Amino acid sequence: MMNSRFTDKTIPFMLEAGQQTDPGWLDRHQQTYDEIVRLPFLELAQTLKSELQDTVPDYHFPTRGIGRIKRAANKVVSGEACYKDWLSLSAAKPSASRFERNPHLFLGILPGIAPYMGVILAGGLFMPTSAQLKRVRQAIARDAEPFHTLFSDPTFARFFSKGFELENMAARMPRGFDPEHSDEQWLRLKTFLVVKRVSSDVFTSPEFAMWVVQHYRQLARLNRLLEAALDRP
Repeated sequence: MMNSRFTDKTIPFMLEAGQQTDPGWLDRHQQTYDEIVRLPFLELAQTLKSELQDTVPDYHFPTRGIGRIKRAANKVVSGEACYKDWLSLSAAKPSASRFERNPHLFLGILPGIAPYMGVILAGGLFMPTSAQLKRVRQAIARDAEPFHTLFSDPTFARFFSKGFELENMAARMPRGFDPEHSDEQWLRLKTFLVVKRVSSDVFTSPEFAMWVVQHYRQLARLNRLLEAALDRP
């Protein structure tokens, strides 16, 4: 359980920060930033690393260089905001290629980013390469039962009531796949993600870190299925 915690002022503070063009704004609000953004974020990252290393010992959990909202001066165009209005944490197996991403565990504080406009929790494969996309689709086409079994498992369903997000799909069946396949929607997916919106009550709860840990343990089960699909020749 975190000593610091997010509050109902965290999201408004992030949105206000994202509108500031004065580089000195954060200096005048440093104490508030530390109390309701930076310290809770750092403690959350440390809790996730310590609690989840037994579940996913091969994952890297970042705990340094995170929680910063100030943009680098050389990346700020005149008249644009000097600060980000979002923060994110992502944990995954280190990638063997700089061109590919592995399935990951993700937490995003994204109050100004559509379509989420809030806090989200996610797991799965985001922005796969064409080769990765083909391997996962082939695994589903051969045998989608492991995914169906996971999504219908009572424990998993208690945390995530839906399966894959169906918002990012190809308009038609990819070449080489049966258009009459029973899982044709999954075969048209461009990303393989499970996403959950986090309510304000949960986000500001003193038990938020352990709530994330419990959800991540379930998302890790999905990631293992996707990793197995990617590892298959």
